[in-house]
Amino acid sequence: MNKKLTFFILICCLGSILFMSAAAQVKTTKTRAAGQNKAKAVTRTLLDAKPIDYDAGRIRFYVNPEETNGEYSVVELTEMPGYKTAWHRHNTWDESFYVIEGTLTSKIGDNMYAFPAGSFILIPRGTPHGQGNFGTVPVRLLLTIRPSGFEQMFVDRIELFKTTKPGDATFGAKFNAIRKKHSENVEILGTWDKK
Repeated sequence: MNKKLTFFILICCLGSILFMSAAAQVKTTKTRAAGQNKAKAVTRTLLDAKPIDYDAGRIRFYVNPEETNGEYSVVELTEMPGYKTAWHRHNTWDESFYVIEGTLTSKIGDNMYAFPAGSFILIPRGTPHGQGNFGTVPVRLLLTIRPSGFEQMFVDRIELFKTTKPGDATFGAKFNAIRKKHSENVEILGTWDKK
């Protein structure tokens, strides 16, 4: 367990470093030089980041936007077999995945990939993509979002899941209302296949 936690912290740190753009670094340097919005260390254990059920499986919030001045956030997703996203793109932020367990299937642009545990994926803003779990076991992955903001859609999905399950007749309409609410963060382009 200690090796996994150490590895997880290392990946969080690596992900944070990878996703700091030059513009964000310049802005942060100027702000910190003025003594405002100082970054702070963020630490979480599995006990601190409680798993929360939502329509795709479970989520843990490790780094929240308030802790990074909105520069990025980090969540752990457990996606159940059969779950897949729509074909979509994010025009205002970059995302990365680190696969902890299972195999994440992803279509990025015109290419299809099967990412086993230990894989890292960077999807720059504006890149059409979709991901899902076509296997028989859950997929656990670490998601870094830069800049932060999209994690609020997960919060809304958690609230929806408390009252409406994916098999319910009203789930689709309610889920689409959440998508519309967050349309500045995700542009739905259609569906995609594993082919």
